[in-house]
Amino acid sequence: MNAEEVCNALMSGIRDYFNKNNFRKAIVGLSGGLDSSVAAFLVVRALGRQNVTAVLMPDIGTTSPKSMMHAEDVVKKLKIRHYTVAINDFVQFFKNLSKEMRYKNQIYAISNVKARTRMMVLYYFANLENALVIGTSDKSEIALGYTTKHGDNAADILVIGDLWKTEVIELGRLLGVSESILRKKPSAELVRGITAEKELGASYETLDKILKMYIEDGLSGGEIIKKGFDKKLVNNVIDRIRLNEHKRRTAMLIRVSEKSFHGMEWRMPVTNRFKG
Repeated sequence: MNAEEVCNALMSGIRDYFNKNNFRKAIVGLSGGLDSSVAAFLVVRALGRQNVTAVLMPDIGTTSPKSMMHAEDVVKKLKIRHYTVAINDFVQFFKNLSKEMRYKNQIYAISNVKARTRMMVLYYFANLENALVIGTSDKSEIALGYTTKHGDNAADILVIGDLWKTEVIELGRLLGVSESILRKKPSAELVRGITAEKELGASYETLDKILKMYIEDGLSGGEIIKKGFDKKLVNNVIDRIRLNEHKRRTAMLIRVSEKSFHGMEWRMPVTNRFKG
């Protein structure tokens, strides 16, 4: 990847989308992790620091002090306005609800509540500032479904959504993101002690190679395995791509009329000034 060329293309795309849709301001959630840090650096370079607001949303007790320190370092380095909104009170409501309703297996439901609460907070600020919410999911996460539906995968524009995780690191290095952030193990920090690579079963370096061959090169699972990749891992990756297609689409619309808002029938672009 030519990082400088990609950076210029992404900045051009960001400016174009904001200008054509009459927006100037952006809201970005900062976790202190790789993706949100790179997204923040990129958007500030594209729109100017005066137009970017960061929101730090720790889950106190689960979010690591190091992540908070990294997020604060990004804010200081970029000199952008920021707010800190702890999400514990929001999450505690649902924990209490689960207890009242005697649900035992609540770990994934509560994890998703955290991601959705953060997106709710971001859109609150977006409404206040007439701003667009910056999505920070990368291509690897989108492919594997390693996102929360209506949580971290809900946004107005995905600025690094066509970059594999390993490419995000390259871009981050070009933009001046600190090495301590670029080298840290990716983790959503929704559950203490769980890293993304531990949950996914391999490093992103390996996962990205498999994903590229399957998605971009059109190789089958069998062909990828013949190149020396673990059979169980390859099948797991392909299964995740298939099973998480619903996260990459809007809700299923059951068509009963001659003209519906099904994506293949209604072709109105988001960016439009046509009146007819």
